[in-house]
Amino acid sequence: MTYEFLVLSLLFLVPGALIWFVRPDLRWLMKRTVPFSLPFATTEWLFYPEYWTPRFLFDLADRIGFGLEDVLFVAGLGAFASTAYAVAFRRAVVPRGAAVRSLLRAVGALGLVLGLAGLLRGVGVPILYASVVAMGVCAAGLLWVRPDLWGPGLLGGLVSAVIYLGLCLIFAGLVPGVFERTWRPSLLLPGRFLGVPLDELLYGWGAGVAATVVPAWAFGFGFGRR
Repeated sequence: MTYEFLVLSLLFLVPGALIWFVRPDLRWLMKRTVPFSLPFATTEWLFYPEYWTPRFLFDLADRIGFGLEDVLFVAGLGAFASTAYAVAFRRAVVPRGAAVRSLLRAVGALGLVLGLAGLLRGVGVPILYASVVAMGVCAAGLLWVRPDLWGPGLLGGLVSAVIYLGLCLIFAGLVPGVFERTWRPSLLLPGRFLGVPLDELLYGWGAGVAATVVPAWAFGFGFGRR
């Protein structure tokens, strides 16, 4: 199978699609979170080919620095990572306090994560770890002003990592040996869990924490009983 990243990206759309149908109350959150996830697709040039070497449709990664697969991947990841906590723990998303300047907050958080990841990469930190640290720093800062999000953030990260692992295991079943062929050897976390690189699980956890905490702060909501 040639376009392995396309397979992975399509798999990542499945959890969000299921949540869309079974939890209509979370659709508004997905509609707001997914668009703010899309800019991360343009960072593929920082990962490819240093971190991995998949083949892209129309060789777009070599031409413009990212591919259609990246857009699908970050959309799918943003959709399920932002809603995983609410689904797994049967929580509702409820408004909290006065109205906030949502667009300004969301753009600010996005700029902080991208800027910090770029800064860390510029001083030599491998891009995957730079991304995780940037998401973690942003989430930690928001948890300081929103301590009610500690539980949802950490649990959301854990549930997202489990979903991420499940999707990677299905991916490895569909494309045997793909992690050995396409992923570069890890620089800091050389181990694997059930054949999935620990780097990937770390990224899934970090994305889950950030995708749970940042939208709650940016759009001014909390989590309550259904």
